[in-house]
Amino acid sequence: MEQNLTAPTERIEKIVAELRKKTAQEAYTLKIESDQTPTIFDSKFGGLPYWDLSKPYPTDPTGEKLLLLAQINFDTAETDAPLPQTGMLQFFIAKNDVYGLDFDEPDKQDTFRVIYHAQVDDSVTADAVRALKISEGVSENADDTPVCKEQVVSIAKQVNYMSWNSYEFNALFCQLMHEVCGEDIGEKEYDEVLTEAEQSYLCDMLVTTGHRMLGYPFFTQSDPRLYKNYAKYDTMLFQMDSEMGDNHEDYVLWGDCGVGNFFIAREDLEKRDFSKVLYNWDCF
Repeated sequence: MEQNLTAPTERIEKIVAELRKKTAQEAYTLKIESDQTPTIFDSKFGGLPYWDLSKPYPTDPTGEKLLLLAQINFDTAETDAPLPQTGMLQFFIAKNDVYGLDFDEPDKQDTFRVIYHAQVDDSVTADAVRALKISEGVSENADDTPVCKEQVVSIAKQVNYMSWNSYEFNALFCQLMHEVCGEDIGEKEYDEVLTEAEQSYLCDMLVTTGHRMLGYPFFTQSDPRLYKNYAKYDTMLFQMDSEMGDNHEDYVLWGDCGVGNFFIAREDLEKRDFSKVLYNWDCF
């Protein structure tokens, strides 16, 4: 395969360096560990969830039990504030062809739910959870859930940088074009100013794809926080991307290779209040 050997221009190198400097943020990547057998206590995508049997299990407005999309066990993960350091955080979605997304009210937790267990009861068994008649939360053809196979995930700290996907990006880009390069571009979009080669370099150096907690989001369409009063959801709580294994087996598939995101106000995250969360997914 022929490689693109075009060297980046001086201005895009300067812009990217300044963007990385100004927007560097501590985040956590989630890596699928396909060789591990999941339990109800693992951090994982899909499958049978852990559940505190003293609590009512989450359901949609019709009374149907929600599916586990993902859960993170902070008792075994090494994370710092503002994320919890103990307990279990879970993401549930309704079993339907839009994966529980309410397009009109994406922050209304009727057909999805984010639940935090401050303490994990190690005495709970998988059989006790199955007795609640819960679906295992996977779908080979991704009709009901984007999770095609239950998978353990590991968590690792990583510095993340803002990309063109974030709704705040273009204002900062215009500012830096003026401050760093001396070019006054008004309010033009970055793709109106940069060459294709410069755009490619910017995207390669500011990667936001993948599974992640905190950091900056990736979208195949646009940032939902551009609309209504959603800018208050200033923190990306969780992102689950589409992923295929080395054997070409789908692990996660959001529609046509899309991505799902959950956003929260940082002050709510710090208070461990997960009642107000914005859920979105889109695809190509």
